[in-house]
Amino acid sequence: MRPARRFPSSRPFMAAPRTQFYHPAKLIDAALHGIDRAIRRAEGIALVVGPPGTGKSLLLAKVAESVGEDFAVALLSGARICTRRALWQSILAELGQAYRGIDEAELRIAVVETVRGLAARGSGLAILVDEAHTLPLRLIEELRLLANTPTPLPAVHIVLAGTASLEERLGSPKMESCAQRIAMRSYLEPLDHAETTAYLRSQMKAAGLDWDAAFETGCDDAVYGAADGVPRLVNQICDQALVLVGGARRVRPADVAAAWQEIQRLPTPGLLGGEPLAAAVELPAQDGGFEVGFGGAAGSEATMASIEFGAIDDEPFARIDDVVGQPVVPPPAPRSDGKLGGRADPWHGPDVEFVFDADADPFQEFFEQEERVVERYLLQTNEDFSGQTRVASCEGAALVRELAEFDGGLAAPSGRGAGGVQPRDGAGMPDYNALAVGNAGASTAEIDDADMVVIEEDLLAPTGEKPTIAAVRLGDYRRLFARLRRGG
Repeated sequence: MRPARRFPSSRPFMAAPRTQFYHPAKLIDAALHGIDRAIRRAEGIALVVGPPGTGKSLLLAKVAESVGEDFAVALLSGARICTRRALWQSILAELGQAYRGIDEAELRIAVVETVRGLAARGSGLAILVDEAHTLPLRLIEELRLLANTPTPLPAVHIVLAGTASLEERLGSPKMESCAQRIAMRSYLEPLDHAETTAYLRSQMKAAGLDWDAAFETGCDDAVYGAADGVPRLVNQICDQALVLVGGARRVRPADVAAAWQEIQRLPTPGLLGGEPLAAAVELPAQDGGFEVGFGGAAGSEATMASIEFGAIDDEPFARIDDVVGQPVVPPPAPRSDGKLGGRADPWHGPDVEFVFDADADPFQEFFEQEERVVERYLLQTNEDFSGQTRVASCEGAALVRELAEFDGGLAAPSGRGAGGVQPRDGAGMPDYNALAVGNAGASTAEIDDADMVVIEEDLLAPTGEKPTIAAVRLGDYRRLFARLRRGG
């Protein structure tokens, strides 16, 4: 029987943050003391910015421990919060209070009452948000408004931790009120070579182990070269190297290279020869474009021929074959029991809040001018239909009532029509803006304008001058319409 391998009683290297393994590197320790001071002195919002894997989550966990004896602490993950209801529920859940079956307004009232109760006891609420760059801006605004809760002293203290995109988002003009309340900014970066070496030994010491007893000389250099000082990658590489060795012997630099290869699934890196590690994806130049290879050198048999996006119970949801535009495989059809491919239909879940935080108002976009459809008999200038019979009228309102009886226009058998125009403009010239006709439905070949009558509304005729066109009384219109209706 093969003997079981022995592993360290306490794993010194884990990707998950553990406060008992906290290493006081220069930047993270300065950030810890700065956030602690900002919370205790109620200075304002504290901001932590750093690349992935540099210790932001560990820092917030350490802050929660530091201030937990004097303040109520809600340690949140922004990646899990997308609605206001979820925000208030997450805070109450962290405080150990009821949060199920309560509507959004009552949830917020419960949080505010908790804040006032803490303030009355001389304490406060520290809200630490990890992955805050994924938090919708409207929820960051909700936290800012919560911090404005009237209390004798500020009782809500906010810490936001995220990547560089968080700082960019807070620089938006609509987030100016929040940006003005940022009292402290901390920036985390990967460790340098000396800090990486100290970090490796402190992790082993915290686990009750000795670095030199488990790793050979040169392993610290190999780890730094592979991980580039990112603490999370350092932990993953060292943990994998210890697994590969299994406690049978000390870890060698070659084991570190093998561990990195196993994690990244790369070709064997030339770590010991001083050559840079192979890239995860190679894009060699070719005459017809380029080839993307995963899992092996480009052009080799190991190169993947298809890329799958998601799966539902081992059935491909979508596939791109040979990267040449083959048809996409549609998702499996829903079954009669309301499930999709063996899993519950994802579209029938809890209600969600759809809010779009656009930087610009979509209604302020500039659109190209659309083509306007103009009626055939719409008068644009004084010269239109100048050869037709023209009459003047001072009975515009009455004329409109008469025209309304004909459902928007007359349709005489011979194509004859009648209509009206708007009053004159201020200069005394007729305003030819609209003319309703009866033969609008006829084809171009059937249109006959011989009997068209152009009616001008002459309300602003110059005083003391004789009208050039004789006025027509309302009775004349009735007779005219009757004649046109008969087609005579």
